[in-house]
Amino acid sequence: MKKLMLLLFLVGAGVTANAQRYTDAEINEKFVKELYQLATEVGEMTDQVTAEGGVISIHKSKGTVSLARERDKSLPVDIEHYKFKLLTSNGKSIALEDDLMLNKVVDKFFNVLTKVKEGAKQNSNAEIRAILDGL
Repeated sequence: MKKLMLLLFLVGAGVTANAQRYTDAEINEKFVKELYQLATEVGEMTDQVTAEGGVISIHKSKGTVSLARERDKSLPVDIEHYKFKLLTSNGKSIALEDDLMLNKVVDKFFNVLTKVKEGAKQNSNAEIRAILDGL
């Protein structure tokens, strides 16, 4: 019984540790240094991705999905904290306040943009469209 409880505790601790991968500062740094830069590079290769003014937009056949980063105005100016939102072309704005969901969205955008960059090198427009529509 003790072994079972210990095993459950270790599994639960492992799941909890993996569920929240980045802190607020780390996710902001990943957005600025990796994701935004990657989106800018992909945007130069294809017109289906746009990165401008803290917003990364992916244009799909069914509409546009954007990840927006804006400074949290409820905090003092000397505290650098950002809020993230997921925007759709039909007018939905979803605040990503849950760290786990924010991590998933940033990772999804990063994975999709990486695949698009690899597909753009092979100059396969149909493959790029399929990847973006899968977002």
